[in-house]
Amino acid sequence: MRYEILLATDGTEHARKAEIAAMKIAKSYGIRMVAIYVAVARRDSEREELVARGEEVLEKVVETGAIMGVEVHKILVGVSMQRMQKRGDHAETIAHAILDAAEKCRVHTIVMGSEGETEIDPELGSVAQAVVRKARCTVLVAR
Repeated sequence: MRYEILLATDGTEHARKAEIAAMKIAKSYGIRMVAIYVAVARRDSEREELVARGEEVLEKVVETGAIMGVEVHKILVGVSMQRMQKRGDHAETIAHAILDAAEKCRVHTIVMGSEGETEIDPELGSVAQAVVRKARCTVLVAR
């Protein structure tokens, strides 16, 4: 299915700003949107907890969308990584899942928050940085 906007969220303050921005854009242009939550953990039990959190976060996004008059579809991705080889693997895995979803849904724009810090740029988190660097579509980063 095709969506114009893919909202990547983790429920943080910066992600909430991205959620509102994505919904305002979707409503004003009358376009379709989908929200993704990526749960990455070292152990299956930890992943299950994160998946449950992801379900809660996505349900809040759907509820907010309903209030704003925007239908939001959901994608929940759970990944177990037994061996994260190096620092940054976690962020790269999340970014990869977001980019895969963007390709599959043929989105025009990815909307996400800027949460996090990296050594390269303290203003842009490692996941946002990876998505901006590798995306084949427009990326809107909310602050």
